[in-house]
Amino acid sequence: MNEQFDVTIDNCHKEPIHIPGSIQPHGYLLVVHPETFRVHYVSENMAELTAIPLTELVSIPLDKLLDNDFVELLKKLEFEHGFSEINPQRVSLLTQQSSAQKFNAVMSINERFLIIELEPKINEDAVSFNPVKNLINLSLNNLMVTHDIESVFEHAVDQIRDITGFDRVMLYKFDQDYNGEVVAESKVDSLNSFLKQHFPESDIPKQARELYIKNPIRLLADVDAIQSPLYPQDQPVDLGQVVLRSVSPIHCQYLRNMGVKSSMSISLIVSGKLWGLIACHHYSPHVVNFETREVALYFGLMLSYIISLKVQADAEHRDSVVRSLNASITEKMAEHIFFTDGLREESKNLKRMMNSTGVAWRLEDKTECFGVTPPTERIEALYEWATSNKLINDTIYYTNTLSKDYPEFADISDIASGVFILSVSSVSNLFIIWFRKEVEQTKDWGGKPEKMIEFLDDGSHRLMPRSSFRLWRENVKNQALAWEPIELSCALKFRNTVVNYVLSKSERLEQINETLEQKVAARTEQLRIEIANKERAQLELVEALSKSEESNRELERFAFVASHDLQEPLRKIQSFGGRIEYSESTLSDKGKVYLEKMMSSAQRMQTLIKGILSFSRIHRANDGFINLSFDQLIQDVILDLEMLIAEKDVIINTAHIGEVYGDQNQLRRVVQNIIQNSIKFTSQGTQPKIDIDVTHKDEKFVTIAFKDNGVGFDGIHMQKIFGLFERLHGKSEYEGTGLGLAICKKILSRHGGKIWADSELGKGATFFITVPLIDPKIN
Repeated sequence: MNEQFDVTIDNCHKEPIHIPGSIQPHGYLLVVHPETFRVHYVSENMAELTAIPLTELVSIPLDKLLDNDFVELLKKLEFEHGFSEINPQRVSLLTQQSSAQKFNAVMSINERFLIIELEPKINEDAVSFNPVKNLINLSLNNLMVTHDIESVFEHAVDQIRDITGFDRVMLYKFDQDYNGEVVAESKVDSLNSFLKQHFPESDIPKQARELYIKNPIRLLADVDAIQSPLYPQDQPVDLGQVVLRSVSPIHCQYLRNMGVKSSMSISLIVSGKLWGLIACHHYSPHVVNFETREVALYFGLMLSYIISLKVQADAEHRDSVVRSLNASITEKMAEHIFFTDGLREESKNLKRMMNSTGVAWRLEDKTECFGVTPPTERIEALYEWATSNKLINDTIYYTNTLSKDYPEFADISDIASGVFILSVSSVSNLFIIWFRKEVEQTKDWGGKPEKMIEFLDDGSHRLMPRSSFRLWRENVKNQALAWEPIELSCALKFRNTVVNYVLSKSERLEQINETLEQKVAARTEQLRIEIANKERAQLELVEALSKSEESNRELERFAFVASHDLQEPLRKIQSFGGRIEYSESTLSDKGKVYLEKMMSSAQRMQTLIKGILSFSRIHRANDGFINLSFDQLIQDVILDLEMLIAEKDVIINTAHIGEVYGDQNQLRRVVQNIIQNSIKFTSQGTQPKIDIDVTHKDEKFVTIAFKDNGVGFDGIHMQKIFGLFERLHGKSEYEGTGLGLAICKKILSRHGGKIWADSELGKGATFFITVPLIDPKIN
């Protein structure tokens, strides 16, 4: 049996919210076996809808409930590819009682079953919802070009509220501990504001956050609605992908305490992690249809992409700064005989590298301090404590709340709430420690983050979600800015630099000096023998040099012989081929063509051998940017694809393009990928044709168009085709890996250019690329 989980506030973090055993009553649910297409589970409200008893609904064939066209569509689908391209489907029930009503059918699949959600269709007389039109009206272009991320957030919540009709829409950002902050808000004027307020991690438990990643949209239409259980209740059914799934009673109570009657959440996912949420609240029951949810979800995906770009740009900028500072410090250390002299000169950069207010180290006999640091004795006590408690099996320890980790250091929390300890040598007790000052801040919470005790009639009590969401202000002390992942990575690299390059070199030098002093003292009386040994060593060195020179000459001779032996068979091919040419009158026309191709191939192979030999004589290749003829590059690609072009009877028309500036091999790959795609996706019964022309040219860039008359593609996929592993056709229709256009995009991005496409299904496609004419550094 499916045992009911008795959820309370103190165990809600363990609640299996993906198997609630019921759904919200504004829709209906069918759980179907994906091979037999028989119903295994239904929501109990299906019995009222169909006038069929629940016992008869279970195991009924799906084509006895839903129209045949829909069922036949399902049977043809490959479920592992998902349902994003076909959801929703308009269906009718075959039962007499409900046959006049139309439904949106939304499909998903779990590990065992095909799941069909039925939502009542909007009245035909009502104004239909046009997702594409509304996406245009959302001003996505304005969203993309807005450089101020706060303005992007404000625009996003305004647009989401406009299309969904919710009373309040908030953009909710998580910190590293998953406490949330409302960073943007759009609401009706009569509501109080939650903007800039914080909410504790316990408001959205861990398992809920995990489900938000798997299913990026969640709707609760009415917190007070009576849920419709699944029938039968013999085994739990995973409803993690189901929008209609019922919501935790604790969460419903939480919303009631806020006065909220309906809610919807859209996940903002960055680098596979839950960055935040778009949280929508309504103060009366509110059903959002599938089409509107899809537009809101698309907007959330776009916003996630914009956030990820900013996060990546910030990380790359910080990484660039850190790398530059690290290089400067390392270079200065290497300039001095005693590397600590270089460190002292670069102490400011050492603080900047870790964004610290102070730094201290013991790399010689004493501890040295720079910037704002605790007294020396407290620094040494801190290192001793860390060595005994935090650095037993590690070389680093860092925190931004030192006094919470060890209250003994509360006296230095004003200047050292944040510490980053780097153990350089545990044997010699050598270390580097960075310090960060306390950052006092006032944090506004949406209600005091605590639980409420409710006393029951029998005298017992239970924990409940907090009932107050009035502003509660907290003064945060003894806390510094958190250390970032880039700083952790930088510190580890810097430790390797100190240990492996500078410190170990200094230690070895001291050991060598000590050993030499001992040997000099011990061998003073044996000076004549030492001189004789040196003379003998010199003779051995001369002999070794002579052998080395002979070995080099042998290598040169080997290279020459290898070159000769590789090219000799080709010379014979060319020689005998030449003789055959003189007697070509005895050859057929086809034989003459074969002979010509043989001679051409031999010549190309000889060129390759020379290139390989030349390559063997240098240490590294230099395939940099050069000025090159794009016309010749196209002709080279056409020559490489000669057999394929002949086989497909392709017509290729090329206009004059001229010289461009770039990496010849990479640009050649771009052209080859585009032409091969045009040949691959040809229309049946039509002679393939490719036109290559210039559409725009200025002082810096040229735009080149590759137009074909192939099968084309739907315009909605114009961005999708440039993603990694994205394919618009099945493997059985056309070969390919889905990487070609993504590679083209990456290559052109490296050149400062770009690639895009224009197409209609069945009317061919045109691919545009921009390529630099000059070195971008010349401005």
